[in-house]
Amino acid sequence: MTWSKVFLIVTAGAVAGMLMGGAFGLAAGTMAPGFFRNIIPWTDAEPRGVATLFGATAGVLLGGALAVFAIAVQAFTHRRAGRP
Repeated sequence: MTWSKVFLIVTAGAVAGMLMGGAFGLAAGTMAPGFFRNIIPWTDAEPRGVATLFGATAGVLLGGALAVFAIAVQAFTHRRAGRP
């Protein structure tokens, strides 16, 4: 597998994670804004914005990590099967 294909797969995983995490954070901030008001120590932050930011940040990290794990498993199975 070439480095450009690996880069594209990991980037796609991170972007997909960002979109899903941001959407989840937006929904969570809309449904339970009081929860995020208690997490943030300052009072001038909007709960929906903070929840969206936290969700998107976690989504980038987890989506990218999942893509890296998928590439590692694929490399392991190819090596175990005797393919280059």
